[in-house]
Amino acid sequence: MGRPRLPVWDEFGRGEEVILCLSGFASANWMFRSWLEPLHDSYRFLLPENRGMGRSPPATTPYTIDDLAQDALHLLDHLAIDRCSVIGLSMGGFIAQRLVNIAPQRVNSLVMLCTSSGGEKFQPLFPLMTREQIEAIYRLDAETRIRAALSPQICPVLQERYPTVFAEVLRQRLQHQEERDQVLLQYDAVADFLRLPQPLAEIHCPTLLLSADQDLLVPVANAQLLAQSIPQAELQVIAETDHLFFLEKAATVCHLIGNWLAEKGDR
Repeated sequence: MGRPRLPVWDEFGRGEEVILCLSGFASANWMFRSWLEPLHDSYRFLLPENRGMGRSPPATTPYTIDDLAQDALHLLDHLAIDRCSVIGLSMGGFIAQRLVNIAPQRVNSLVMLCTSSGGEKFQPLFPLMTREQIEAIYRLDAETRIRAALSPQICPVLQERYPTVFAEVLRQRLQHQEERDQVLLQYDAVADFLRLPQPLAEIHCPTLLLSADQDLLVPVANAQLLAQSIPQAELQVIAETDHLFFLEKAATVCHLIGNWLAEKGDR
């Protein structure tokens, strides 16, 4: 494990309780902004950029998911935040798992969306892509590459049922393009995390898992296994959605998370 880096970060919201938002694979923190807006009056959201993503400086050496978790903890230290809740989105759920294992005393509660964990018990993430395939994809022009990533073969309901969301995600992806070498470094960190089982039974904070019934990237069976493996976990499956369900049914998802966060303090 290398030295932690202080991430570039954004923050919004006027509440006292802090929520740390951890982004997914090859993505900047813009993915959180719109759908969490109804909770701005209740919480203070911290949105770090993962290494080499968004406005973050490029990573120059390999790193691990543990390193990204340590970066997030470094941000909490920098801002003198002793405890917070955490929302992990897809790969951000990997970071969240490691963060709560490394520093359980820092996490009040955990929300993980469209995510999985490591080891053979979990179904492989689809579509399985080799490092060489990632390199090839990032040689395509940006719009072709992004449209392929949002195609019905990967996001089966996005374009047909949620065309406004599709258009906005395409616009944001074109505006926030990630560099190929940085995506490959992140790919290596993810592959390393997925090889080995994680100590999920040691996650003792209240945990909400959200998954989509038509997620082809992260099968709902993986969320079910997470729910069985984490002692205080609850699972909600969002119908008629895919991997981007938090954007497709943003109001529903935000309402679920807001209610759960408000109630979990009484448990």
